[in-house]
Amino acid sequence: MSTCSEDDVMRLTVATAEQEVSPGSTASLRLMAIVFASVSFISAFLLFQVQLIVSKYILPWFGGSAAVWTTSMLVFQVLLLGGYCYSHLISERLSYKAQGRLHLVLLSSALLLVIVLSLIWPSAITPGSNWKPQANGNPILEVMAILLVSAGLPFFVLSTTGPLLQRWFAARGADAKAYRLYAVSNLGSLLGLLSFPFLLEPALRMRSQGMLWAALFVAFVVGCAWCAWDARSAACAQEHPASKTEMSIRKDVTATTRLLWFLLAACSSALLLATTNLLCQEITSIPLLWVLPLSLYLLSFILCFDHPRWYRRELWQPLLAIGIFAFCAVMHFALRTPQVIVMPILLFAACMTCHGELVRLRPSVNRLTSFYLSISAGGAVGGVFVAIIAPRVFRFFTEFQLSLAACVVLLLWCLFLDEHSWVYKAGIWPTIAVSAGVFAVAYAGEQWIASLSQTFTQYRFYPLALLIAALALVIAYMQRVTGVAGARGFRAVQVPVIVLAVGSLVLLYQTAQPEPGLYMGMRNFYGALRVYELDQGGKAMFHGQTLHGAQLNPPNNRLPMAYYGPDSGIGILLTNHPKRAEAATGIRIGIVGLGAGTLAAYGRPEDYLRYYEINPDVVDLSLKSNPVFTYIQDSPAKVDVQLGDARLLLEREVATGNMQNFDVLVLDAFSGDAVPVHLLTKEAFESYWQQLAPGGIIAIHVSSRHINLMPVIEGLAEHYNAALLVRFANADYPFLDNLWVFMAHRPEDLHVDGLLPASPPLPNNIKPRLWTDSYSDIIRLLY
Repeated sequence: MSTCSEDDVMRLTVATAEQEVSPGSTASLRLMAIVFASVSFISAFLLFQVQLIVSKYILPWFGGSAAVWTTSMLVFQVLLLGGYCYSHLISERLSYKAQGRLHLVLLSSALLLVIVLSLIWPSAITPGSNWKPQANGNPILEVMAILLVSAGLPFFVLSTTGPLLQRWFAARGADAKAYRLYAVSNLGSLLGLLSFPFLLEPALRMRSQGMLWAALFVAFVVGCAWCAWDARSAACAQEHPASKTEMSIRKDVTATTRLLWFLLAACSSALLLATTNLLCQEITSIPLLWVLPLSLYLLSFILCFDHPRWYRRELWQPLLAIGIFAFCAVMHFALRTPQVIVMPILLFAACMTCHGELVRLRPSVNRLTSFYLSISAGGAVGGVFVAIIAPRVFRFFTEFQLSLAACVVLLLWCLFLDEHSWVYKAGIWPTIAVSAGVFAVAYAGEQWIASLSQTFTQYRFYPLALLIAALALVIAYMQRVTGVAGARGFRAVQVPVIVLAVGSLVLLYQTAQPEPGLYMGMRNFYGALRVYELDQGGKAMFHGQTLHGAQLNPPNNRLPMAYYGPDSGIGILLTNHPKRAEAATGIRIGIVGLGAGTLAAYGRPEDYLRYYEINPDVVDLSLKSNPVFTYIQDSPAKVDVQLGDARLLLEREVATGNMQNFDVLVLDAFSGDAVPVHLLTKEAFESYWQQLAPGGIIAIHVSSRHINLMPVIEGLAEHYNAALLVRFANADYPFLDNLWVFMAHRPEDLHVDGLLPASPPLPNNIKPRLWTDSYSDIIRLLY
């Protein structure tokens, strides 16, 4: 590391003094601030754009699973951690000249890689088709490999920018404003996120998005190279005495403080990914639902790091408590639409709390890189917990409740560590308010959740809570009379606060428990499955909160149930297909999505059914030695089950000349209420048409609570000049309301007894639109 002589320091001091009075120097400093802020903004903008572009591009390759985004976030969080480690190490161990030289080499390497990949791929960050995964590979490892090759080095370079530029900026005498660059970078991240689903995705194809990103990356490299070169002029500043501003905010960083940096960041990161998982499970895995939670997460960073006034404990902590109670209520009653509203609000309140406490614990700029390193490490560990550990440990999405519980515990820890917090200063009125809140939450919870009522009775909750509240009020009154100072020590309000926190943990535990009647549960990369025993005798399979199939016990085990009853569109088609009138002639049926295997109940000895199912757990429920659902086992038809993404399997069959000649191809591959966007694109239908026999029919199950798919189906029909027929069935148990749409090349191919006359056209004010693999605008299709 280079050293500075006394003369160097004197010259630096004189130069600084001259800068303070020289208009030219003031203009130079303003230019420096503008460049540093601009590069920070662009790097953060590109950082999140590349995540969205690459993740959406490879989403069809992995069945549209929500876990693609979770795995992507994990990879990028680990790369972010690597970038922060790099920034911390070179800042601590290298001179500013050496830092600038090394970073210029790294920038040049990333730029060269982007140029090379732009020449051999559609764009620098959209891999060629030869990178599509094998049908039976490990999806997590394959997602990671593609992300690392396509975006690993550029993302790593972008991730180093924030901490390095803040350190270099502080070294130029702007230490008091260094943390403002963090808010600027988070603003760039937020705009990068929001511009994708609302601007870039509707307007540009994937290749164009990748090319635009590469062009902006070149501009970033130029700007960052200027900053790295400028850092060389700060070679003596690293040994210059700390400024008065820095000395005024310098704190001793204890091991407890560092641990809290890590835990608060891990908690908010885990909660972010858990929220995204749940939202994508119930609606669809699309960039819009990736962006919403992440935008709220970043917004909390922007607000908290911009100025301490944005985080007020007396506002955000009660909001967090209210949000937890509201979440427990909507989960208990399975209120799906309110759940989609409550969860993002709760995420924002929790992130404001975690990040607000982080800001209260932040160090001076001389420890800036270690602070960001701890935050990044916590974020990476939170991602590992949700993406890798949780699917192997929990049968359901329990990590959401665990993350919330951790947030409550960390909040209490921060409050009791801070001698200036309100738990040491609150008087009698906060004690009354918190005590009343405890009783209100307990009473409402008891009315709505039966198990809580039994627990309260068993442990005599109300008498104990009343006694504790009375003692707390007496103590608060005595402390008010005696005028106890606000030093650290016991305060009456601490008792109901702890009781309220414990009560919220109990409520969260209750919501994490499975409903009565659970027969079995399982979880993997593709989501969580639950099988329940029916009161009428039989079993039903749920993916998320959506029923995916059911079967009654013998002697009714061959009765097709749920959306596939005899009066459903698909039931009528398979029963009355024109080939049924031909003696000893079977029909060939392709089915995308196995579910409980219900459609096998329509099979006859001369028929052939070929299922395509991506989730191995779903296959096990019907094909293992003692299957839960026996539709396939009981079917007289010949039934094959192909494991893998149907889109890729069908494309491979076409490429190898293995044509199936289906008379009926059924599209019913939904995850929860999620819509498989990649199965409804123009490219997907190219494979479907090629696999149909002459006069073949494509049957599409479009019963979605959240998305109107009719404009997409109509767009496909217009593109292929195909005939459409809509069939809606309103049914009662054991059948469910269902909407089926049938598509064929000729109108006469849809002349099937019982299907005509068709249902009236659905109300639809949206023009038909054609989805492709590089374009799908789903925002305007949401109900």
